[in-house]
Amino acid sequence: MYDLTSEALFVGSLYARPILYVDYAELIKSKYDFEDPDTKFLYDSFELYYKTFSQEISETKVNIFMNQDPDRNKQYRKIGGWKTIEKQIELADPDDIKNYFDTIKKYSLLREFHRKGFPVEKLMQHKAFPKMKAEDIVRFMRYNVDNINTVIGGGKSASLLGKDFKKKLAKWREAPDMGVEFPFPIWTELFRGFRKKKLVVDGMLSNEGKSRRMAKIVNYLGVLKRIPVLVLVNEQDEDEWYAMQASTICNNAEFGFNYDIREYDIVLGNYKSEEEFEYICETIGSWVEENHKIYFLELNQYSDDDLEREIKKHVLGLGVQYVFYDTLKGYKTDNWETVKQTTTKLKDLANELNIGAYATIQLTDETVLTDVEDLTSMNIANAKQLKHVVDHLILEKRIDKSKYDNYMIKNQWGEIPLDINKTYYGQKIDKNRGGGKGMVLVTEVDLDRNIWKEVGYLIRKPREKKKRA
Repeated sequence: MYDLTSEALFVGSLYARPILYVDYAELIKSKYDFEDPDTKFLYDSFELYYKTFSQEISETKVNIFMNQDPDRNKQYRKIGGWKTIEKQIELADPDDIKNYFDTIKKYSLLREFHRKGFPVEKLMQHKAFPKMKAEDIVRFMRYNVDNINTVIGGGKSASLLGKDFKKKLAKWREAPDMGVEFPFPIWTELFRGFRKKKLVVDGMLSNEGKSRRMAKIVNYLGVLKRIPVLVLVNEQDEDEWYAMQASTICNNAEFGFNYDIREYDIVLGNYKSEEEFEYICETIGSWVEENHKIYFLELNQYSDDDLEREIKKHVLGLGVQYVFYDTLKGYKTDNWETVKQTTTKLKDLANELNIGAYATIQLTDETVLTDVEDLTSMNIANAKQLKHVVDHLILEKRIDKSKYDNYMIKNQWGEIPLDINKTYYGQKIDKNRGGGKGMVLVTEVDLDRNIWKEVGYLIRKPREKKKRA
């Protein structure tokens, strides 16, 4: 009870055009969907190959991969080796993969009904059966599908909330629900770390350092912690990100070098001495090249479909755990609804792929007139309603030095004044699904060196009472 042709052509399409895997990885369940054992073997082998070995298909690469496991290689040779794959590639039309998929799912569902004892033969004799899809079969037997275990179109079954209550408490006690730490301790505390399935959005005015703050987090995770991350950008280019990487790692204490050099001098090749250049190039540069886990991609096309394809390709094929997107904006339009749709897409992908996501967004020009503690999602340019989608929303701006006397910084050492010789940014925590919200944090910033250092919370200085005459 299966369609061998559709199974073989579906797998042939994947080998012919591997990128198609990202569209079907979450929908195909080989345990249920492939009845022919040889085709199932080729699909399972492709899936493992794509995730762990290469995203490009060639006879040489496939043969090397198959040879890595004796049992796998034995089965591969038994079914005809590369010649079998090559034949399927020749016969398949990758542009028709959706039809192959629909047929596979239809028969997968029929087999599951049959295993449950339902009279599927009658359905298969129906004159409309050849044109039916899996969804049509579900509608045909809608009252009898409660216990069908195969996945149709990525659907899920409801669970009983409460039956694992004690297990959850024990699990959290043993392994608290914390994500990887940020290079900002207060963020880590407030958000419970950078957790999988969560979307963080950071908003700033134009040209105030959105990408620079992101660069510190990216390099903290992708170089210092050696966690695979993906950076997607639609504004700045690779050279600019290399420059930010250099200044970030040289100057921020978290990376252990704590150097002092402006990014301006790095890109112009201005060093105090040859020894300084040798140290930065050889010592710091070698450390970066040995530890980097950052995948970087400039996006000329950044529609929602483009984003989804690139994210899935890197997560499924390269093991990326965190995705960074700079900057959230409408594709070929400034309509706020498209920005919200893109934000929703990032959140959906974070849930589906079990990754963390971080994006930047621009605040309105009028935000310069708003005090940092009064910032709200209404200050987001073109996309005020995306607040409903994100898990953590940070709105930040430079604190005007003329207003330093109005504030104090509160931290573990007490309450201290703002230093007129330093630049501070305030961060309004406008939304937080990890804990408290509404407070304003303070970060000491040096954009020339890309230094971002949390210093505490921003509080209003108490008004002095007038003395009576």
